[in-house]
Amino acid sequence: MATQEKVATSLEELHNSGYEIAGGQPDITGWDIITRSGKKAGDVDDLLFDPDTNKVRYIIADLDKNELDLDEERMVLIPIGLAELYTKSKAAHRKRQVDPAFSAYNPGEHGNLVYIPTISAQQLDSLPLYEKGRLSRHTEIAIRKILEPANRSEHEEDEFYRHDHFNEDRFYDRED
Repeated sequence: MATQEKVATSLEELHNSGYEIAGGQPDITGWDIITRSGKKAGDVDDLLFDPDTNKVRYIIADLDKNELDLDEERMVLIPIGLAELYTKSKAAHRKRQVDPAFSAYNPGEHGNLVYIPTISAQQLDSLPLYEKGRLSRHTEIAIRKILEPANRSEHEEDEFYRHDHFNEDRFYDRED
């Protein structure tokens, strides 16, 4: 069954929406977004959430002032399940196995940052521009295709947010 393109999704920006961040979770607006190399990809501008399910789906990333030689002054969406949240209060307690061949940067040593270990600079540069109020299912599918391996199968529309890209348990700080 083919999915039909919707003009826009029902996702909303969190700030100025009347909704609040869940109790005990920090407001990450303005936090640095760091790649596995330890370089800054941008800052968190806002979060995009589904008001029907009260679940965050994307980080709205401002790529201005990045250290990756990306096009600046762009906003892009990063699915919440591809990011990890590191807070200063949890950094000392968090143990992360870092393979030195994979990464010399350990986000657990810093804190108050959003870590995107599986997204490359090329993928960030390929992401479509985010324009407030103009997110379509077509754009969401394009984001998924850019950020996942080519051998992944298509998913039906009603299962779209069940994908690992939207697994918020990987993002929010949990007690270890």
